[in-house]
Amino acid sequence: MIEIISENFIKKHNINDLSHSRRIYGKVCSLAGIFLNLILFVFKLTASVFSGSVAAAVDAVHNLTDSASSCVTLISFILSGKRKTKKYPMGLGRIEYVAGFIVSVVLISAGTELAKASVSKIITPEPVTFSLFSVVMLTASFFVKLYMAFFNKRISRKISSAALEAASTDCLCDSIATLVATLAVILVNFTSFNADAWGGLIVSLFILFAGCKSAKDTIKMIVGKPVDESLYNMIKEKIEEYSYVLNVEEIALHDYGPDNRIMTVKVSFKEINNMQIIEDLRIHTQTLLPDMNRYELQIIPII
Repeated sequence: MIEIISENFIKKHNINDLSHSRRIYGKVCSLAGIFLNLILFVFKLTASVFSGSVAAAVDAVHNLTDSASSCVTLISFILSGKRKTKKYPMGLGRIEYVAGFIVSVVLISAGTELAKASVSKIITPEPVTFSLFSVVMLTASFFVKLYMAFFNKRISRKISSAALEAASTDCLCDSIATLVATLAVILVNFTSFNADAWGGLIVSLFILFAGCKSAKDTIKMIVGKPVDESLYNMIKEKIEEYSYVLNVEEIALHDYGPDNRIMTVKVSFKEINNMQIIEDLRIHTQTLLPDMNRYELQIIPII
């Protein structure tokens, strides 16, 4: 549904620019995340009030932080679309990676605080009552969150978005956490075991896991990643096929955002009589390798 809305908007306004359409997808996904997470927050908070479940309350707070995270992601897509200026010659594309990291920090902070609250409830248990209404609310929330994980993952792959990839991981962990909270509410009707507080702790750990994984992935994007080994070898092999090339000395990736990735290849030549040789080599290499359409390729001659 989210993808259909985005595509219809792009077709309606006759948007052919890939960067522009990418931002449309990102904004629609972010707005959907804000709206759906607020609805889920209300659902889960209502379930918590009716049952007294700490696991449902923990999950409700998580959805509120998710809504705030979607706001951060939305702002990142708006800012990353700003044009290059003298002040920011490489644009603001990396803001999307920073947004993904902020989302991760929010998740880790929320998970830590909610884990503390759950441990407190384990030490000093409070009565929890079974509520069919709460179970229905939580079950509906589980399916909504699963759907959110699916569409965020699909769109993140389509537009290569670190922020939406982080949101997808969070949604998947949250759907599992909601399932745990639902089981905890059901178990209070069949056992005296303090399943709710332990369920809240498990939910907190899922949130922490999602936050740590997302932080690790986005830090790699911010700090910089090496060129994929298979792509590195393919580029090296193709360039060294040319008779006037001695060796490929270095291949580096400069990532200034999903729409601004530059790959530089330092090549040692036997001799260069015509600079057109370098341009022909660049164009031929970029055309030859399908993965290279994601990067601007630059050949740096070393004689």
